[in-house]
Amino acid sequence: MARRVAITGLGAVTPLGNDVPTFWRRLLAGESGVGFIREFPIDGLRSDVSASVVDFDAERYLTKKEAEIYGRVTQLSLAAAVEAMDHAGLGGLMKPDVPGGEARMGLGVPVERARVGCLMSTGQGSVDIFEQQIERSRERGPRAVSPFFIPGVMPNSGTALVSMRFGLMGPSYNLASACATGTHSIATGALMIEAGLADVMLVGGAEAATRINTLAGFGNARALTRAKDGDPTRSSRPFDVDRSGFVMGEGAGVLVLEAREHAEARGATVLAEVAGYGMSSDGEHLTRPHEDGLGIRLAVEQALARAGLAPDSIDYVNPHATSTPAGDVAEIRALRAVFGERLAKVPLSATKSLLGHLLGGAGAVESIAVVRSLVEGAIHPSLNVDNLDPALGDVDVVRGAPRRGPLRHALKISAGFGGHNCALLFSSMR
Repeated sequence: MARRVAITGLGAVTPLGNDVPTFWRRLLAGESGVGFIREFPIDGLRSDVSASVVDFDAERYLTKKEAEIYGRVTQLSLAAAVEAMDHAGLGGLMKPDVPGGEARMGLGVPVERARVGCLMSTGQGSVDIFEQQIERSRERGPRAVSPFFIPGVMPNSGTALVSMRFGLMGPSYNLASACATGTHSIATGALMIEAGLADVMLVGGAEAATRINTLAGFGNARALTRAKDGDPTRSSRPFDVDRSGFVMGEGAGVLVLEAREHAEARGATVLAEVAGYGMSSDGEHLTRPHEDGLGIRLAVEQALARAGLAPDSIDYVNPHATSTPAGDVAEIRALRAVFGERLAKVPLSATKSLLGHLLGGAGAVESIAVVRSLVEGAIHPSLNVDNLDPALGDVDVVRGAPRRGPLRHALKISAGFGGHNCALLFSSMR
């Protein structure tokens, strides 16, 4: 029999706050983390808005030299991982000779490092380091390129750094499936625990790709939006009739997954469980979703089947909901195919309306929001759904204020360029 997968720790660095309590408080309050782009000139760009992490101090976690080597996405990954491990009561694994390590000594628990793995994934990698070193080569020649260029830019640098900081010796690598990266990491980590390949998996996703060339690429693909009536906080509007694209965001989310019996043996607090997951592909187009959301539907059905639950059991859906015209419609069609008429009574909340789209980090950060919803019995509101698109039919989008009440099972959906889909089914401990 497959082992049950518990969630014992959460960590996040987001445009709404650099820790989970701040992020969750501001999410419930319906605050927006979207603003105008200030980091570089926007002349010629099709978007003028982004959602950025602010007041982040990399040297809380890295030496000055390390901060120069590792890109921002790796820095954010480490920060979120440290919070998640502390939250899970595993912070004592951090080595004492690294920044912040001394304060965590004495908190250790009897765990086998070879049975603890890490899937700290990113879809884009260290875009900032790549741009920096290419420019250095162009200006000063190839001899000027840093010898740390490759380890600094490789997509698995976040997983490598986190594993080294905590001395983790279990399964460790990077997954990349565009905007489904974070959810795929959680599903794969759960699979490893179920299969007995690890007792603990540190899983999640991160992105810090808000750079001029990345924005140019997404913008020229007509995927991005602009400030609505001069107000950046109104620009991300999933399910609204005036939606016109997503807002680029950055951040990191990390969950500590643990075999249920392992967590109980060490006295850890279990927040929720990964009850099921499903993974599929559209097999149709590089950037455009299947018009009826067939791949999403398959992933959701797989997650339900793996959890042994019927659609009627789901109390809340956190959708992908990027705010693109075609994507939102396809996702609702997929959900209606699964839930039928009951979809009108299932609460939906679109985290990206407050946070922007964190790309490879989106699924992980949004999963943290779902876990907090299950723990507290509260669903955060969606922003900017002023006029629900009639093409979506009858759907219950949470707006205005948090929706409160007991929640037992919740569904998280992600979809990425390339037709990659992943659905996660979380269950509360109530």
